Amino acid sequence: MAANSSNDRLISDLPLHVFDKLVSRPRAISNPIDAASLRQQILSKLQVNAEDGSSITTVRAILKISPPTMLRILDPCLTYVECNRLLSRIHCECTAKPLTALEMIRRTRAAGDEQTHMQSSTPGKIPTGLPTLDTYLQGGIPIGSICELVGRAGVGKTHLAQQITVLAAKSGGGAVFIDAEKKLSLLRLREIAFERSLSDQNYAGQQKHAHELVQEMLENVTIHPLLTTRELLDIFDQLENEIINRNSEAVAYKQRGHTSNASIRRLPVRLIVIDSIAAPIKRDFDMMGSSSNTAARRASAIFQIAKRLKQLAYDHQLAVVVVNQVGSGSISSKNNVQRNNTLDIGDGAFTASLGTAWQYCVSTRIVLEHEDDPHRLQQEQHSGGSSVRMATLAKSITSKRASLPFELTKQGLCEVVSPA
Repeated sequence: MAANSSNDRLISDLPLHVFDKLVSRPRAISNPIDAASLRQQILSKLQVNAEDGSSITTVRAILKISPPTMLRILDPCLTYVECNRLLSRIHCECTAKPLTALEMIRRTRAAGDEQTHMQSSTPGKIPTGLPTLDTYLQGGIPIGSICELVGRAGVGKTHLAQQITVLAAKSGGGAVFIDAEKKLSLLRLREIAFERSLSDQNYAGQQKHAHELVQEMLENVTIHPLLTTRELLDIFDQLENEIINRNSEAVAYKQRGHTSNASIRRLPVRLIVIDSIAAPIKRDFDMMGSSSNTAARRASAIFQIAKRLKQLAYDHQLAVVVVNQVGSGSISSKNNVQRNNTLDIGDGAFTASLGTAWQYCVSTRIVLEHEDDPHRLQQEQHSGGSSVRMATLAKSITSKRASLPFELTKQGLCEVVSPA
């Protein structure tokens, strides 16, 4: 299974070090080119100049061709020696490498030592800020897993994602916020952080301390805007180094013993938020019409995204929170979902986007719903009324299905406590 997955890997997803210093030194001096540009040139030639007319896009396909054939395709981009070098690097990158038992023990011990500084003061869960939900989740969203927030537009998914970002900082963890819809409100993020800091029992009413906490939280959140699936996968390549560097800064800050009054506390990255996971997929594939080729490329992209997120969550011991849009599938009854051609997943009275290729990648799914007609609720909000909504823990490896009412406030999502 692992070998098949490596063979089906897209060439465009290979790391840049495969293409780095690929060109021989004499040619590199006379005609310098960076790894990213070289990768793009090679991809263009493989897609256009394949001899049988079909594009070469996967590792499986490129490893089937001989060096002379590759030379004819890539000339004058690469020489014969450089083509051999490229094939060798791809083979080494995608082939499982056996380790001795002693090597595995050493690697495990080294990785454990590297994470000790982080995990000693970092909780294994990130709270959502909804007490009943956190109780069912045994403290919050688990580290090393993917949590999905699903619901109609305007129900509060982005508010909850921002709230979790704030609470991650209060728990001692930094965040990466990937804004795929270009609608992240920094003012709203600041407001949630400020109001929740004011309500903290230890610092209630201390505005100066609340402002300091807000500044610390904002300093430990990096934002990555994007539009396409390719941009999202490229960001995953960058995140590996970003997380390592930010975690190293956090360790160095801790070792200094907070002696630098001028610097803001550095927090290790413990959260990645994507809002929304479906937006780039819909832009790239769902607007192109339905065809077998489009469906296959769509499923491959979703698989690559899920694989990279799982790897980041596991390797760096962080939580991933993704906002998912509602699909366009029609509903004939509450328990009978007529799925559309994008294979969206039914959950209650609507369908969540991305379908079965994504469904089983998620460990936790939280569904946000309006109790009443959302159009009528908007009218009530404009007239000064408040609306109660429902949050449902629809999937969890630690709990049964559970629901709770909430409303949107300056602090974000606040649970509505029923009168005794």
